[in-house]
Amino acid sequence: METGGLRLHGRWRLFRHEAGRVAGPPPWAYVALFAASQLIGHWSTATFGAVTVWLSNGIMVAALLQLQRRPAVSVIAACFAINLFSNTLRGDPGILLWVNALMNMALAWLVAVQARRYCGAALDMRRPRRLLRFAIISATSVAVVAAVGVTILWGIRRPPTSLLLFTFRSLASVELMGLLLVTPVLLLFARIHRFRGEAYASRPEAIAVMAIMIAVTTLVFRQDQAPLTFLAFLPMVAIALRLSPTLAGTALLIQAAITGTATLTGHGPIHLFQPSPVEGLEAVPLTVRRLGIYNVYMLAMVATVLPLSTMMSERRRLEARLRTRTLAAQDARRRAEEASAARSRFLAVMSHEMRTPLNGVAGFADLLAARTDLQPEARGHVRRIREAGAGRLILVGDILGFAHGDDALSDRKSTRLNSSHVLISDA
Repeated sequence: METGGLRLHGRWRLFRHEAGRVAGPPPWAYVALFAASQLIGHWSTATFGAVTVWLSNGIMVAALLQLQRRPAVSVIAACFAINLFSNTLRGDPGILLWVNALMNMALAWLVAVQARRYCGAALDMRRPRRLLRFAIISATSVAVVAAVGVTILWGIRRPPTSLLLFTFRSLASVELMGLLLVTPVLLLFARIHRFRGEAYASRPEAIAVMAIMIAVTTLVFRQDQAPLTFLAFLPMVAIALRLSPTLAGTALLIQAAITGTATLTGHGPIHLFQPSPVEGLEAVPLTVRRLGIYNVYMLAMVATVLPLSTMMSERRRLEARLRTRTLAAQDARRRAEEASAARSRFLAVMSHEMRTPLNGVAGFADLLAARTDLQPEARGHVRRIREAGAGRLILVGDILGFAHGDDALSDRKSTRLNSSHVLISDA
């Protein structure tokens, strides 16, 4: 462990290995995204008095997971400074100025360390199991940090219990939404090269499905007369089934922007929810209390689209591997059949070329053995020639038969030996 605990070795290390391949956007892009998320949060708070999704922590987690040690530390330091400046502009009093920034930093580091440990060194969010682990890590980390924040708030202001519980629920849901929306999408974009050719849909179909999603989401959240939120799921499911995980993540971000803006401006079916009066929450605006329903809706959307998209990506990957192996097996079978045909042609030729001269030797030996004017010694030489020829014929026949897959060699061999002995004795 290095000084200050910036680097953990072994399976609990935080930063990407120095020898590892750098993926994803450059360090300055994370700082720019973080600054943009702070500006969006300022605008949303100043205009509507609430924030639907807090994106900043998800951006810091992605930077910690993607960058090597030095650039990651630089990015986190810059984000911390931006966070402090943002809190100053917002007018956070006293210790809360630092508490907010420190809590954001603690959450980012806590999630990043656990993700590095439990989601694999490659951080491949295409795998449904790793995505589920990241969701569990995010939920538990957000719960811990939110509980610490609520405890600090209670120690400073001593608000009613109902307000503490509402603050915990709001803080946890907003932070969790940001982590589940931003971090997996940035990790998927860092490996966008792996998704080339994986989508079932063509480019025109992809454009059409995305356009339908934007149109349906806009229509559903521009009205507050009917609870039509379920209609927004249909094009998102089509995107998860037909497009790549990066496009599915992009669609989630687009939908979060459309639905969040509509909800904050007083539109959408979320406003059909009428929260019951609770003691201690009288000062909380009605729109802020309704955001809990909106967060549940977005969590359900993320929990549906991202796992489905990763499962389809995994299926496409396995199908591609199966096609590759099938083609390799077919090619190997073709080469084996060609080799078998060549062997059969070779055996047919060798059968003729080897047996013909051996039959000639055996035949002339029989002719010599049939002569009566040979000396006994010459007759013995002829007999040995005949035996050697018969043995070679048997050997050649057995070799050719074995090459053809014939297992009954011993019976045929004994038969041929008996016949050769008969020929010799007759001679």
